[in-house]
Amino acid sequence: MRIFAFIAILVSFSLSPEFVRAQDTLDEGDFVAAPDITFDSTSEDETDDEFGKDFAEDEEVTVMEDKYAGQYVEPTLQNISKLYWKKGALVESNDTAIDNYMLINECDIYEKFYKDDFEWQRIREAGREMLKENKANFSQKFKMVVPIDLGRYDMMRKGFPLINKTAFKDLRRVEIGGNSNRQRVCGVDNIIENYPRNLILILNKPFSYEFVQLDEHVAQAFIIRRKYEKIVRPKELENKTYDRLAFARIRITFADYQGETRGSDNFPLAVMFGRLDGIDIFEDAGEKRLLTSVDYK
Repeated sequence: MRIFAFIAILVSFSLSPEFVRAQDTLDEGDFVAAPDITFDSTSEDETDDEFGKDFAEDEEVTVMEDKYAGQYVEPTLQNISKLYWKKGALVESNDTAIDNYMLINECDIYEKFYKDDFEWQRIREAGREMLKENKANFSQKFKMVVPIDLGRYDMMRKGFPLINKTAFKDLRRVEIGGNSNRQRVCGVDNIIENYPRNLILILNKPFSYEFVQLDEHVAQAFIIRRKYEKIVRPKELENKTYDRLAFARIRITFADYQGETRGSDNFPLAVMFGRLDGIDIFEDAGEKRLLTSVDYK
């Protein structure tokens, strides 16, 4: 199922199953375990397509080549769990951390063998070795795709302002994930020890993005398509009056793990430093029609 991220600025939008929320304040290759057991340790990080399948867009690529396609992963619990290992939040000597990694990423094996003490010990050791050998290869590059609304084209500034409270203003702390703390993960619908389902990103400097610079010929083509092509809105946006709906893909790289805090729902949140790599503007949620791309140093 496609999922998406959303940033709420001033007004908090509650979207599921994936969101990004502005945070103004911060509290405090296959590995063979046995002839009949295998789990994948080197496959690509978990990625899901953005938004619901009811969002109809064609596959045409119109303006620019997407040079970052496939380089950033989504903040699923599976990918976040791997990030914790990548950044040294967990150690191989922690049996519970090994067990819960298997619960999150290898549910079939977990459910089949966890209650068999002797067999599980063998599987745990295999998982320990896999993490030791492969954690350095896990991704630290994540993306969020969020809906934005473009205003009227500014002939002087050559671009569109972001309107309807979809502009990004002085963001420094951002809650990332949108993974429900009550959603069942391999039978568990509560806290998974050592693995906060969501995290707070602290950017190395405040981030603002309020205007989409765009060549007038590209802008005119976009305006015409928005005027005459029917846009099927995903259910999460049915009540939003976005006349010129577009999508911003925010690219970030995580740096250092800083520990845990608690969110407003009293569930744990990991705290991590990171940087904003860039932002890409697409016509569609499927990241097929790239309009423009901005990189940050």
